[in-house]
Amino acid sequence: MVTEAHRRCHDRGNETHPAVTTTQLTKPRPAEDTLIDALRGCRDVKELKALEQRLASSTDAPPLFTWICDLLVARRISRGLAARLLFELHGGGLT
Repeated sequence: MVTEAHRRCHDRGNETHPAVTTTQLTKPRPAEDTLIDALRGCRDVKELKALEQRLASSTDAPPLFTWICDLLVARRISRGLAARLLFELHGGGLT
């Protein structure tokens, strides 16, 4: 179910997103909503890579790349957000 708040802030780069704590991401497998909030909150490649490292080192979750693809296929995130994240994960966001 999509709430009005999610509609208003959906994939807008200049909007602030709810803070996601490290504790929420170090559970055995964070909830998809928690991960989506964290992904939307990543402002640059450095933050995305830090999230990728936290997930890889402390959870039984799949690799971040795979998870982003699965979220896209399930239409849980937009094509634009997925494209930006996948581009950055593959080093395209580095200047």
